[in-house]
Amino acid sequence: MVYRQTPRTERARAERRARILRAARRLFLRRGYQVTTMRDVAAAAGTSIGNLYFYFEDKEALLETLLAETREPTWARADALSDALPAGPARLAVLLYANTVTLLGPTRDLTRAMLLLGAPPQVVERALEAYRVRLRGYLRDNVPGLPDRDRELAVTAWTGANRSLVERRVRDELDTGPMDLAMFTVRWNLRAVGFSDAEITEAIEVATRLVDVELAVPAS
Repeated sequence: MVYRQTPRTERARAERRARILRAARRLFLRRGYQVTTMRDVAAAAGTSIGNLYFYFEDKEALLETLLAETREPTWARADALSDALPAGPARLAVLLYANTVTLLGPTRDLTRAMLLLGAPPQVVERALEAYRVRLRGYLRDNVPGLPDRDRELAVTAWTGANRSLVERRVRDELDTGPMDLAMFTVRWNLRAVGFSDAEITEAIEVATRLVDVELAVPAS
């Protein structure tokens, strides 16, 4: 028998999927990724193990979905903000600033789970590659004179430095608030690709004004 999808059944599926994701997030944050099992998630979500596998093929898919659904709305908002600006350092500043303050603010718990609580290396690497893809595009569009080789070096250096800063902050090894850390990240990265201090200062002013309001950035 072929079941016909209706708006009601689609809503019910979306609600079950969201309930599963909420349960997985709570367990990953409280117990860690490695210890949590699919049966744990099913029980916490109030569903069967078979129904859980209908929505997600394994635990790794659950974590990747959580990461994607957390970052993509933020990326979309950052893109919308930067698209309204002329090409140049301010666009890059918005991307860098929004990424850092989001990782350390609204999604800090999930950032901590990914970096510190046993997330598989391949999941972390795919998340980093998704960010590198964005950086490549932003650098190509906003620093057009940067040679291809230097662009890839910048992408690698920015990703590594930003990850290290965020990881040390979520470990409480850096006594620096999200906004100050984000401003340092913007200044360091933009200087590395040749923008002047005056251009960088102006770009940071634009980024903080736009992003702090849009994302309700915490002060610490």
